[in-house]
Amino acid sequence: MALSAESAYARLAPVYDLVYGIGLKPGRRRAMELLDPRPGERILEVGTGTGLSALDYPAGCRVVAIDLSAPMLARARSRLAARPGQVSLCRMDACRLAFSGERFDAVYAPYVLNVVSDPVAMMQEMRRVCRPGGRIVLLNHFRAETGGDSVVSRLLGGVATVAGKARWDMDVAMLADAGLAAVTVEPVNVARVSTVVVCRRA
Repeated sequence: MALSAESAYARLAPVYDLVYGIGLKPGRRRAMELLDPRPGERILEVGTGTGLSALDYPAGCRVVAIDLSAPMLARARSRLAARPGQVSLCRMDACRLAFSGERFDAVYAPYVLNVVSDPVAMMQEMRRVCRPGGRIVLLNHFRAETGGDSVVSRLLGGVATVAGKARWDMDVAMLADAGLAAVTVEPVNVARVSTVVVCRRA
């Protein structure tokens, strides 16, 4: 994650749940359904933020959740205090994952792809650490393929660009640059401002 984005998220940490929580919860819920974490699996969550998704994992799976923002991780740690042990939190750059290859059964990245310094490098790293046949799930804003973004999406894009240094013009086609192919692409949230993309690691 670029330093400017890290600084932006440090400022956003106290209000992140209010701004990104309730309104984007349907997308997180659907992404978790499609991730389909199972007991015994090893899951990596990239860009966990304040841990909004971290309480949704079923018992029995082992989760490592990373983020570059220390203030975000501090809030995630408080959120997870009631369920110690299931989710391990680490401060880490999403574009340079400190894990061996093919370590995880599934990798999940909620709302982080459009704020990292090199989104293709991030996806390549996600692919590297996912086992063959494993699931890679991206929850993010992607540019609408037809008809352009809605008015709501454009307004939110302006806020996200200013507040979180987010790119709002990313295309699903960029997955090919990272050696990934979408199995399913599903719009979610109000006005379809977000998209859940599911890939299988070849």
